[in-house]
Amino acid sequence: MATYGKRYFARIIFLMIVVCILCGGLWLLLAADNRGLDVSGAPETSETAVCVGGEGAASTRMAAGTANPLLPGMEAVLENDTLQLYINRTNAEIAVMTKSDGYIWYSNPPNRTVDPLASPHLKGRLSAQLALAYLTRTGAIREYDSYNDSVQYNQFDIARTGDCVTVTYRFGNPEKGVESLPQRISKQRFEEKLLNRLDAEDREQLKVRYKWIEEEKVYERREIPRSSVKKLVAILEKAGYTDEDLIVDREENRAGEAEAEGNAKFAATVQYRLDGAHLIASLDTASLEESETYKIQSIALLESFGAADTKDEGYMFVPDGSGALVNLNNGKQLAQPLLLPVYGEDGAIAKEEQINDYEKARMPVFGMKKNDRAFLAVIEEGDALAKILADVSGRKHSFNVVGSQFTILPSDKVELNSQDEMIKTPERKYEGNLQIRYMFLGSGEANYSAMAACYRDYLVQKHGMKKLAATGSDTPFYLELAGAIPKKENFAGIPYEAMVPLSSFTQADRLLDRLDGGGIQNVHLNFKGWFNGGIRHGFPTKVKLDKSLGSKQEWTALGERLLRSGGGLYPDAAFIEVYGGGFSPSRDAIQHISRKFAKMYPFNPATYERQSGSYSYYLLSVNRLETAVSKFLKGYEAFNPGAISLRDLGDGLHSDFRPKRELTRQEAERIVVETVRRIGEQAPNLMVSGGNAYVLPYASHVLNVPLESNRFQLADESIPFYQMVIHGYVEYASKPYNLAFDQNVRHNILQSLETGSNVYYSWILEHPSILKNTPFNDLYADYYEQWFGEAAEAYREVNAALKRVRGQAIISHEKLEEGVYKTIYENGIAILVNYSEQQVSVGGVKIDAEQYVVEG
Repeated sequence: MATYGKRYFARIIFLMIVVCILCGGLWLLLAADNRGLDVSGAPETSETAVCVGGEGAASTRMAAGTANPLLPGMEAVLENDTLQLYINRTNAEIAVMTKSDGYIWYSNPPNRTVDPLASPHLKGRLSAQLALAYLTRTGAIREYDSYNDSVQYNQFDIARTGDCVTVTYRFGNPEKGVESLPQRISKQRFEEKLLNRLDAEDREQLKVRYKWIEEEKVYERREIPRSSVKKLVAILEKAGYTDEDLIVDREENRAGEAEAEGNAKFAATVQYRLDGAHLIASLDTASLEESETYKIQSIALLESFGAADTKDEGYMFVPDGSGALVNLNNGKQLAQPLLLPVYGEDGAIAKEEQINDYEKARMPVFGMKKNDRAFLAVIEEGDALAKILADVSGRKHSFNVVGSQFTILPSDKVELNSQDEMIKTPERKYEGNLQIRYMFLGSGEANYSAMAACYRDYLVQKHGMKKLAATGSDTPFYLELAGAIPKKENFAGIPYEAMVPLSSFTQADRLLDRLDGGGIQNVHLNFKGWFNGGIRHGFPTKVKLDKSLGSKQEWTALGERLLRSGGGLYPDAAFIEVYGGGFSPSRDAIQHISRKFAKMYPFNPATYERQSGSYSYYLLSVNRLETAVSKFLKGYEAFNPGAISLRDLGDGLHSDFRPKRELTRQEAERIVVETVRRIGEQAPNLMVSGGNAYVLPYASHVLNVPLESNRFQLADESIPFYQMVIHGYVEYASKPYNLAFDQNVRHNILQSLETGSNVYYSWILEHPSILKNTPFNDLYADYYEQWFGEAAEAYREVNAALKRVRGQAIISHEKLEEGVYKTIYENGIAILVNYSEQQVSVGGVKIDAEQYVVEG
């Protein structure tokens, strides 16, 4: 017994020593992993991208490769107090878990591999985190995605550095393809390098694939089926044909690289990091690797993030105009998928036809509500290059997807002659960051109202948008007056061009008397056509008051009167749209990729074609904007009432493809933002038209805010998302009531009340007969006498309700039933609007037909 006890005790000691050794080894592995080893076990290299920290980044921790039973095959790699990021080492898929409730968002739909609709290739696309479109030498567009063209070949690396995880994808089939076969080869080399080194069977195979061209004394490769390429490559390798031989034959026969997808090779790195409660995905285009022959044109990053399947309920949000919702699984497979250019179309891309005037996507955001959770994505960098994409299930696969695509190298068709054309690109692509920030909304806040609040908070925290004082005072009455226009006159039979006033300073002063008598004092007057040749004024490097409107003293008195009554005078100026007068197209205009100057014309609504016989204007290169604005501000000092209206700096955004002075659209945005900031230093009360997101932190007033979406077929609802973001921070109005598509003033009033939009009219004060024989026919409907009574009544009604919520943020908007909407403000006041033609009762509240109720 004693001997047996000693042996047993010795075994126990031995087992304990083994366990300690194993535990110690495991501890060393985990410690090494936390010091920054590659997730796959390979040491990190100095080439790994370095992350830039942001708010909340300091609390990010490295997760120790832990597993989650809900995420088989995935490991936790990043963690902070709010989120945990997982990654799959076999396919680079990511998932982010909100730690408060354990909800998981996936970069790719988890059940994609069993989708009955998707083809095998499309299932691969659904498994991708990155997709590239590239141009071949002939201008054809080809596509790669990170699953089918990288992960499938195991050509990717995952690494961690600092507070981020990076995935580097290498695209392209690693096997040799048709590009490794000579297109043309001399008779001598064909025999010496190939035929003489092969057996009879292989020689016959080779002869079948190459034809003899007698007049040129060369063999030329025939069209080879994909199924035969691999076999032919093997025959050349058997003959000892090398890459050096291929180069010799190309140079000898002037035969370039074959146009085949197999020879397109790229490399791109995606970076993920956690910033507080947000996930940030980014890609630095400066680090892209590409060949001379093939150029990456566009990049889609996480295009399937959060995808919803056929069992999910909710909607996708897109920033179409004021905002639009696309219901999940809405069955609209025959409708076109949505593709919305952020900030509208680039005027530097030539356009010959235009079917409609579209409301622009003013904000670089998109999102999805999926059951009782939601996310909002903000495009932080590369927004000016982005398009928002959305599509529903049932067309190609069983998933609803919303995401973004970035055009980093625009292209255009250039006519060589009446029959031939070619695809041309700029000399350089955009070299900078593309970055998307994902914000997650939990149960109870998964709706578009919470999405709007998220984006509003983002603009406040990141870009300094400031809250208005909640004064409860009267709302602004926005008025646009057209000043002077040129008109052809005759004196003693001699024609000349004279400046004629449509609204003089004296007439404007008398109009203010009438408005004052009608109870409208705080008039914010946007005065167009006050200098340098009228409404379509000359290049604003000098400032000369149009004397036909009145004197400088009258101008100054008008501005002072408006200020005393709570309003203001906003002299209008266009900087991007240039109508002449000191402007040199060869020096100042934007150039298209074709090198033509960007001359813009209106489009005929019947034929959709450009009306070349109508008035036109050039687009100023943003490269010249700083010089133009500096000269303008110097001359503006004598007329500055402390305010200005910017006709186009918050509306259009354009690249410039002028040689040696190319400017990407993203670079143009940066210059415009700096210019608007600088103008605001001299004229702090800024009014802008359109209101692209990048000018909102500097604007006091925004006119022509989109009131609805474009109601594309795929969409189901318009929502006032834009208004929900800025109400209480920026004063705004939509299109002038008298120029609205719907001339029903009752409808316009109800829309103002639903969306918090102020009343706005556009007038001329002279009788419209003065417009005869001028190109300003569009102003006939602006004669104020036709609209004055309606405007006064509309303002009194709208002001009575909206002054109670002036300076208050919109915290909720919802559709109660068809034609009935409810908007709630942060002070608790709610406005219920009934657009229908019959009385409705909602929640015990009765609302008459085409009426509204204010609660609280």
